Amino acid sequence: MTVAPSDARVVIGLDVGTTAAKVSAFALGGGWRASVANEYPLQQPQPGWEVQDPDAMWRALREGLAEVAEACGEAELIGIGVSTAMHGLIGLDADHRPLTPLLTWADSRAADQAMRLRDTELGRRLHRTSGTPVHSMSLLTKLLWFGEHEPELLRSARWWVGLKDFILFQLTGELVTEVSNASGTGLLDLQTLDWNPEALELVGLTADRLPPVRPTTESLPLSRALADQVGLPAGLPVVLGAGDGPLGNLGVGALEPGVVGLSLGTSGAVRMITDRPYVDEAGNCSATTWPRERG
Repeated sequence: MTVAPSDARVVIGLDVGTTAAKVSAFALGGGWRASVANEYPLQQPQPGWEVQDPDAMWRALREGLAEVAEACGEAELIGIGVSTAMHGLIGLDADHRPLTPLLTWADSRAADQAMRLRDTELGRRLHRTSGTPVHSMSLLTKLLWFGEHEPELLRSARWWVGLKDFILFQLTGELVTEVSNASGTGLLDLQTLDWNPEALELVGLTADRLPPVRPTTESLPLSRALADQVGLPAGLPVVLGAGDGPLGNLGVGALEPGVVGLSLGTSGAVRMITDRPYVDEAGNCSATTWPRERG
């Protein structure tokens, strides 16, 4: 891996996906680039269960970040942007340690809960409010599963978070989520851009057990402890970023109504920007919210 020119201005991008944690650095206006991908397994302990070890995912990301930081050399670092897979759920204790594995987007254990809720008036209302179909991928139905099958764990976990939230905490020491990933949980109100009290009542949680919702363009400072570990400047801005799907549209330039972005990887998805949150009454599509300045 080549070292960045000392006069380069460099941005680092983090992408934590289903198969690997990828770290890339780019010189603004230049041709230099460095990239590392560290893989981890997707575990299937029972039929329909698709889980991962969040600590192993974090180790893979941290090691990749240290390797790319070394390649950045004496270049001027501008900031870090974060993307992760959406629709994952982790229970944390009061010290932010995982009590559960990451239930990934592919985990379908909540299929029964989703089926029972989907065709009720409450289910339709929650879909309209959140933009997220009542589906086993959503955090809403995963939490309903815990309420039925592991109620003590649901009550005892201090925090219920997504993968992005967990990664941001490891990077900055602050537990927050951002609008893009929050809008894929089934728990967000697209009008207020905050947690929906009706959804919280259904799953048996209060808002203070979920991370506060921040704009996707907000940044937090890289923690000194992690900066020292990986060889980066403490306080480097960490931009909260968005989900991997919406950022895919940004990456390919599919940012206008009528222009579709196609993603084919561990899963397949077709996404299109609209001028306002769109809810498919048939329940086949989801609405993901972008920063207000994007409309």
